[in-house]
Amino acid sequence: MTDWNTEELIAADKQFVWHPFTNMPEWCAPEHEPIVIVEGHGALLRDSRGREYIDGNSSIWTNIHGHNHPRINRAIREQLERIAHSSFLGTTNPVAIELAREIVELFPPKTLSRVFYSDDGSTGIEAALRIAAQFFQMRGEKRNLFVAFRSGYHGDTAGAAALGAAKMFSVDHEGWRFPVRRVGSIEELQKLSGAQAVGIAAVVVEPIIQGAAGMRIWPQGTSAAVRDWCNQNGAPHDCR
Repeated sequence: MTDWNTEELIAADKQFVWHPFTNMPEWCAPEHEPIVIVEGHGALLRDSRGREYIDGNSSIWTNIHGHNHPRINRAIREQLERIAHSSFLGTTNPVAIELAREIVELFPPKTLSRVFYSDDGSTGIEAALRIAAQFFQMRGEKRNLFVAFRSGYHGDTAGAAALGAAKMFSVDHEGWRFPVRRVGSIEELQKLSGAQAVGIAAVVVEPIIQGAAGMRIWPQGTSAAVRDWCNQNGAPHDCR
C-alpha cells in the first residue's frame, strides 16, 4: 500500500476544493476529518489510513460493476493506447458508432432510432428537456410545460434541478428553467384534463424508485401507466 500523508491531503482539500452537496463551513471545520479514498477493489474502498469500507451505494449509483474490474480496466487501457479523447463536434469515432448501434438494437424496431451522448444524468435530463421542447416547436405546437413527480430528483443543473429540487438549489430565476407542473401520484397525473394536458411537452419520472426521496418505491405498473397516459395525450416521457 502506498503511504499517504492524510493530514497534508486534507489541509489541501479544505484550501482548494469546493465539494458539491456539502456544507463547506462544516467540511472545513478543524475538527472535521474527511475520508480520503485512495483505492477500490470490487465492492470495497480503502482510505488513506488503510481503513476499508463497503461501497454500498456504488459510488452514488455510478459503479455497478465494482472497482478495478479487469475487463473494464483492460478496455480502458486499450482505448488509451489509441486516443484518450476526441471531439464529437464535427468528427466521430468507431467506439461511439459501435455503442450507438448496439443501444439502438436493444429497442423494438421503429422506436429508438438514434443515440445522443451526454456526460451524466443531469445533462442527460437537460438534453431531453430541450429535445422535447424543440420537437413540439418544430411542429408548431405550443407545448412547453413539463410534468414531474413530487419529491423527485433529476440532477443539479438548472433545468434538471427545477424539475425536482428547485428549493434545494434555490433555482428561482425564471430564465433558468422550464415551467413545471408537479403531481404526487399516477392517479393525480391521470386526473389532468385534456385542456391541462394539451400544453405538456413531456413527463419526467424516476423509474421504480425515488432514491433521494428516501427510497420510495413506486407501485407496480407505474411506468406503464405513465407511458399509457403519455400515449393518450401526445407527450413523450423520460425515465430518470
